[in-house]
Amino acid sequence: MDSDGLKGLTSVEVQEMIRRYGLNVIPEKKEGFLKLFLRKFIGFTPFAIEVSAVISFILGRYIDFTVIIALLLVNAVIGLIHESRANEAVGLLKQKLKISVYVLRDGSWGKVPAEYLVPNDIIKLRLGDIVPADAVIVDGFLLVDESALTGESLPVEKKAGDPIYAGSLVVRGEAVARVTATGIRTRYGKVVELVEVSKPRMIIEEITNSITKWLMAVDMFFIVVVALYLVIKGSNLYELLPFSLTLFLASIPIALPAMTTITLALGSVELTRVGVIIKKLESVEAAAMMDTICLDKTGTITENKLVVGEVVPVLEGYSVKNIILYAALASEEISEDPIDKAILAKASELGFKMQGYRIIEFKPFSPETKRSEALVNLNGKTIRAVKGAPQVLLDLDKEVERERFENVVRELGLKGMRPLAVGIEEDGVFRLVGVLGIFDKPREDSARFIREIEGLGVKPVMITGDNLYVASAIAKAVGIKGEIISLRNTAKDILKERIESVGVIAEAYPEDKHDIVVALQSRGHVVGMTGDGVNDSPALRKADLGVAVYNATDIAKSSASIVLTQPGLRNIVDVIKLGRVIYRRIVVWSINKIVKTFQIVYFVALATLLLGIPVLSPTHIILMLFMYDFVTLSISTDRLRPSASPERWNIRKLVKVSTFLGLVKVAELFLALYLALSVLKLSMHETQSFIFYILLISGLFNIVNFRELGFFWNSAPSKPMLVAIACDIIAATILIYKGIMVTPISPGAIIIALLYAVTITLVLTDIVKIIIYKLEGLDKTRLI
Repeated sequence: MDSDGLKGLTSVEVQEMIRRYGLNVIPEKKEGFLKLFLRKFIGFTPFAIEVSAVISFILGRYIDFTVIIALLLVNAVIGLIHESRANEAVGLLKQKLKISVYVLRDGSWGKVPAEYLVPNDIIKLRLGDIVPADAVIVDGFLLVDESALTGESLPVEKKAGDPIYAGSLVVRGEAVARVTATGIRTRYGKVVELVEVSKPRMIIEEITNSITKWLMAVDMFFIVVVALYLVIKGSNLYELLPFSLTLFLASIPIALPAMTTITLALGSVELTRVGVIIKKLESVEAAAMMDTICLDKTGTITENKLVVGEVVPVLEGYSVKNIILYAALASEEISEDPIDKAILAKASELGFKMQGYRIIEFKPFSPETKRSEALVNLNGKTIRAVKGAPQVLLDLDKEVERERFENVVRELGLKGMRPLAVGIEEDGVFRLVGVLGIFDKPREDSARFIREIEGLGVKPVMITGDNLYVASAIAKAVGIKGEIISLRNTAKDILKERIESVGVIAEAYPEDKHDIVVALQSRGHVVGMTGDGVNDSPALRKADLGVAVYNATDIAKSSASIVLTQPGLRNIVDVIKLGRVIYRRIVVWSINKIVKTFQIVYFVALATLLLGIPVLSPTHIILMLFMYDFVTLSISTDRLRPSASPERWNIRKLVKVSTFLGLVKVAELFLALYLALSVLKLSMHETQSFIFYILLISGLFNIVNFRELGFFWNSAPSKPMLVAIACDIIAATILIYKGIMVTPISPGAIIIALLYAVTITLVLTDIVKIIIYKLEGLDKTRLI
C-alpha cells in the first residue's frame, strides 16, 4: 500500500476543522429531571384532576385537596422512578467503545481518539477496526461488514475510490482513506436525525382521556340538574358548592393515572426477571394491542453468522468432504472474514484438523483476482486449493460442463445462498470440483417464535436489506407467510395498497422501514418492530412497540421501547402475554370505575331528587372514594388470563357494558334505600351511613366479580387484592360502628348491610354480569 504521496492535516488545520464542524460524536439528547417530572402533570386527565384540587382548596376542602394531590404525586413519582431505573439499565448495556485510529498529521502517523477526527483527515484502517467516520478509500482494499447500517448480512468489498461508512467493521484487508464526514453528518448521524423526528403514538393517554371526557360530560348533566333542583328548593348556595364539587370529583378517574402507572411498572418488573428491560411504560400495553410485528432479518431472525448451507459436487470423484477440505485450505484461520469462518466451522464439524496440512504459500482474497488460494503439501503431493467467485473459477477450468455448473450456481442463488466455487490445481491442470452455498443461518428459536406469535393472532412481517432470493429462503425456513416483494421493484404507493397481504419485504433501506411502519399504522394496525442495527432505529422509535434485541447497537437501544438482554426472541412472547394481562387489569379497573360512578353520582343524584336532600354527605363520598381507590390500585397485581388474540380498546362497548351493570347497581341501591327507610326505620343521618357502608362493600365485591368472565369463583384474585379488600371492610366496619367521621349505626344494621351487600353482589350482580357479557360476546377469552 502506497501512502507516501499523501499529506495529512496540520495541527492548526485540525483545530480550525474542530471549531467549524465540532467533535466526531453523535450528541445524545437528554431531558432534565424537572422537565420529566413536570410532564407527568400534563394531559387532559391530569388537568381535570388539578382543576378539582384547586377548587377544593378554594372551598376549604383541605382533606379532599390533600387526597387529590397525593394521588397525582404517586403517579408522577412512580413513573419517574421507573423511567430513571430503565435508563440506568440501558446505560449499562450500551458500554460505549472508546475507539482510537491511526491518523496522518503534521507529516507523521500517530494514534488519535476517534472523537477528534475531522474532515480531510487521512486515516489507516485494518482487520478488526471499526470505521470511525465516513471516508473514501485512497489506497488499498477492505472487506467490510455494513450489516448494522444496511441490513446486508454479507460483507462488502471496498477498493480505491469506494466510500466507507462510520460504524462498519473491517473484516479483511488494509487501506488508507480520507475522511469525508464526521459526527451528525455521517450516514450513521443522518439515521440518528431520522430517529429524532420519529415520535411514537401514546395509546394509553388517548384511552385515559376518552374515559375521563365521557364520565365528566355525563356526570355534569346530573350534577347541574341536582344543583338546580336544590337551588329551587331554597338550599344555601355555599353549602351546595361542596356537594356539587364532591359529585364532580366522584366522576373523575383520579386514581386512573396512578393505577395505570403502577400496573405497567409492576408488569415491567416481572419482565425484567426474564431478561426484558422496559424503557417506556406504555410499551407494555402496546404489546397487548400489537397485531403486526415487523421483524428485521439480520441479527433478529438470523444469527448474523454465515454458515455453509449446501455443498454441491460438480466433478465426478470428488465428495462433499473433499470440497470442504479444499475450501478450508484456501481459508485463513486468523481471518475475521465471516465466509472463512463459516468454511472452517464446517470443516471442524466434519472432523478436519487444519494444522495437519502444510501450507507452502497462501494468497488472501483480493478484489482483483476475486479468489483466495493456497499452495499445500497434501499427502506428499503439492496442490493448489482455490475458492472464489463462480464466474472467475469457471474461466480457469477449460473442461467443466458450463451449463451444469451455471445451473448449480443459479439454484443456490434462488435458495437465498451466496454461491462460492471451489477448485484445485494439480500438475498444472485446474479443475472446478464443487460449489458451496453460504447463507446467514436462522436462529434456532425463530421458527418456534413465528408459530407462537401467529398463534397469538400477531402477523409477522420480515423486513431486510438482502435481495429477494435470500429473503424468500429465510422466510420459508422460519415459516413466515404472505406475499414477498422487493422494494427496488415496488413503488411506495403500490406498497401501501398491498401492505395488508405482504409477509416479506426485501431490499429495504432505513427510510423504507420507517415508512412501512407508518403505512401499517395508517391502516389501523398496532405495529411492533424488532431490530439490532442503526438502520432499524427510526422504525424502532416510530413503532408502537420497538424491540431492541440482544447485542443491538447503542442507537437501536436508545430508540426502542424495550430492550432484550438475552439472545433469541422467546421473551417477546412473554411481553405480548403480559401486555394482555396488564390490558385486562386496566379494563377491569375502568369497568369498576364507571360502575362506581353510577353508584355514587347517578344514584346520589336521583335519590337526592327523590328525597329532596342529599342521600350522602360530601364527607361520605370523599371517604368512600379514598377507601375504594386504595383497593382498586391492587388490581395492578391481579392474576388474570391473557386473551388469545390482540386486544383492542372499544370505548363504546366498555361504556355499554358498564352502563348495564351500573343500572343494575343503582336498582340494588334503591332497594337498600327502601330497606333503610321503610324496614329498618333509620334516621336520615343513619341512612346515609347505611348507604355509605353498602355502597363501599358492594363496590369491593364488584372488583371480584368483574375481573372474571364466568362466575366469580372460577379464578382466585391475587393475595394483595384479597388483603386490600379485607382491610377496607374491617376499616369501614370500625368507622361505621364507632361513628368516626360518620353517624354510627347499630351492630344489627351493620350485619344486615354487610349480608345485603355480599349476597346481592356475589349472587344477583354476578348472574346479571354473566348474562350481559354473553350478550356482548365477552364470554370466551376477550374482555371488551
